[in-house]
Amino acid sequence: METTRSPETQQGDALAEGRRIYIGNLLYSVKPADVEDLLRQSGFEQSFERLHISVDPISGRNPGYCFAEFTTRDEAGRALDSLPGVLLFNRPIKIGPCHPKTSSQPRWASKRDYNPTFQRWGDWKGKDENPKPDQGPHAAIRHLEERNHRSVDKTTLYIGGLGKMINQPQHDLEMQEILAGFDVVAIGKRITPRPETREKPGNHHYCFVDFSSVEEAERALKELHGKPIQGGTLRVSYPRSRGPAFEQGGINHAPWRSSADTSTDSAAPTPTRRNEARRQDDQDGQERRGPTERQRAIMTSNNWRLGAAAH
Repeated sequence: METTRSPETQQGDALAEGRRIYIGNLLYSVKPADVEDLLRQSGFEQSFERLHISVDPISGRNPGYCFAEFTTRDEAGRALDSLPGVLLFNRPIKIGPCHPKTSSQPRWASKRDYNPTFQRWGDWKGKDENPKPDQGPHAAIRHLEERNHRSVDKTTLYIGGLGKMINQPQHDLEMQEILAGFDVVAIGKRITPRPETREKPGNHHYCFVDFSSVEEAERALKELHGKPIQGGTLRVSYPRSRGPAFEQGGINHAPWRSSADTSTDSAAPTPTRRNEARRQDDQDGQERRGPTERQRAIMTSNNWRLGAAAH
């Protein structure tokens, strides 16, 4: 009788066998299904197995990259050869091989066990194989869809007055401590303030938090606003808008295409293109600030293929 392998075992096998590749330079607004469609329409209908991707359950954004697994090493190699330069919503994707990461103790690690409020990373393959997963990209997108169908959403709060974060797990752990005693569904990523705001005294980073009910959000608003924390004071309020995941025109519509296809480059900008351009400008701004330590470790531009050959 064949035993079912855990997702961690499957990922380890794909890495060891050279069947996993890195896909980067994604617009934050790209959805898992968009990447899946690109792979299938690029000739990998039969050999593409799954994506490993993160989706923020509050903003709907991906981190700018994901991983794809194929049935064989040869098919992964074919993807490494054929996919660089393919445009996904008018942005060229970057491709690279994946290697097993070395074991190291993260800087944010705590002596006690850490359990994420919401595990964003997970496997994606077309239809949800688990009808009610409570974690991963399927659950994140379902959570966003449920919020989108509410006529009035008073379960989300803006929480400001936060300091800089080390990384997402450290941020999540710190927010768990701040929100202890409240029924929290998801904690969004910590957002860096604008340059002019960062120059002002005090802490100006912030995030958005989804609570289980309107009553829980109201209670958190009353009890947390003005509460002193290390380095400053919390600022809590209802968001001014529902966020990028719910903005009009916030869904991708432009087709993916090869970098050689320039037939639509001269077309007049449509509202959708302008919205996508604004999102791209926002992401380009982050990239100008430089890649994170993890991104540098994942992607070494011109040395990708050399690194693959060496391993």
